[in-house]
Amino acid sequence: MKKLYFNGTIYTMDENHPTAQAVAIEDDKIIEVYQEVPTDWQGEKVDLNQNVMFPGFIDGHSHFVGCANALSQCDLSQCYSFAEIEEAIKAFIQEHDVKAGEWVVANNYDHNFLAEKAHPDRIVLDRISTDIPILLVHVSNHMGVVNSAGLKKQNIHDDVADPQGGKYGRFADHSLSGYMEENAFIDFQKSISSFDLDVLKANVAKAQDLYAKYGITTIQDGMVTKELYPLYQLLAHEKALKMDVVGYIDLENSRELYVNDPQKHQYYNHFRLGGYKIFLDGSPQGRTAWMKEPYTNSNDCAYPVHSDEHLYELVHRALEDQAQLLAHCNGDAAAKQYVDTFEKVRHDDYVEQTYRPVMIHAQFVGNEELKRMNAIDMIPSFFVAHTYYWGDIHIENLGYPRASRMSPVKDAINAHLVYTFHQDTPVLAPDMMKTVACAVKRVTKNGVALSQEQSVSVLEALKAITINAAYQYHEEDRKGSIEKGKQANFTILEKDPFKVDVDELETIQVTETIVDGNTIYSR
Repeated sequence: MKKLYFNGTIYTMDENHPTAQAVAIEDDKIIEVYQEVPTDWQGEKVDLNQNVMFPGFIDGHSHFVGCANALSQCDLSQCYSFAEIEEAIKAFIQEHDVKAGEWVVANNYDHNFLAEKAHPDRIVLDRISTDIPILLVHVSNHMGVVNSAGLKKQNIHDDVADPQGGKYGRFADHSLSGYMEENAFIDFQKSISSFDLDVLKANVAKAQDLYAKYGITTIQDGMVTKELYPLYQLLAHEKALKMDVVGYIDLENSRELYVNDPQKHQYYNHFRLGGYKIFLDGSPQGRTAWMKEPYTNSNDCAYPVHSDEHLYELVHRALEDQAQLLAHCNGDAAAKQYVDTFEKVRHDDYVEQTYRPVMIHAQFVGNEELKRMNAIDMIPSFFVAHTYYWGDIHIENLGYPRASRMSPVKDAINAHLVYTFHQDTPVLAPDMMKTVACAVKRVTKNGVALSQEQSVSVLEALKAITINAAYQYHEEDRKGSIEKGKQANFTILEKDPFKVDVDELETIQVTETIVDGNTIYSR
């Protein structure tokens, strides 16, 4: 039996008692929270000293195995031209002794920040190799590029038809450029997916360390497919997970996995299913997010992934299965479609319980939709770090007035909604304090201030990654705040975020991450 208490500055995120001087734990549970330091405690004492304690941070949305997979791929995040991409992939091929016919996957390129201001094409990639199939994955994970060897390996020819809800890029002569987006890209990725189990398991361990470094104690895998589900069963069976992972099943293609899962909503060695996931549109920085009004210098509003009729069927299935539904919505048109459809299904089926559906990203959700979300208990999970990382690109793509309001967290608060934050890892590192800073400051990389009307306080930002996030997972009774009876999950920071200058928020480091009373990360 492990008994100890922490003594120092503690922020509980409990509205009734927001601060404490000490917290006592026994094994994996909090057994007492003290407003004054106890004098009669019989157990180990841990002084926080200058550090401060919070409830364990909770990831609002990410792709955990995607993060693990990315650790074995070629990272292009520091490439700013086609030439640098070529150089990085050639070095990766040489370092890993890649043979002809073996796939090379390179991730995190962003055409917005390349000197050419364009996506590479298969001609560029063919300069790297005509024997090794190469796939480039855009940082958004919504588009990518493949070389001629890759197209040939997958038996894709110039006469291939564009699938519904996605497209293949073409040159002027109508031959394939190697560029793909949305469904076309997702289907292509699935067609080449294969992994070395031992390598992936090692990468899962590294990925957990990465999340723990940023104070995260509960992780999401936001798209569990038929291929990933057995992997999670194996990881749980082998007790390879040291923090909770909640998986969301691909509703479109793998519904039976959720319906037939015997452990639904119950953790088995730190893994459980939380519900379903669907996509409704694409990426604003890739100009594939579905908007009500066209992108600048264009008549294009992008497009939906699903028709209204098919989305109605998907929402109906989720509610029929009494499952929480997560929907990727970036554009305001996609957000409206999601809210409209939920309202219609509820009305038609006389449904009261909606199981807390989540609007993932909610970048440009309209204020009217936010006001309507309350009645269906819908939660916006904001990718609010977009304000910094891609805010300048959104200004180019949408104009300042529209871009300025992106990630409208304050409007969500005014609409009395529960809201959460995320980094969509591996799109961004799961850096929670950077995200908190972005929500408070709302300033782009180039120093442009976005709408300060949507700025939130430090407390409001921290709620998004603690108590609110626990609510999103239906786990507010055991996580999200430091209260008697809840899990002993804690994040310890080196500085008090309520007492530093706003520009210091993102520099605050996690010194320790504790799950079920056990330290899983210590700086």
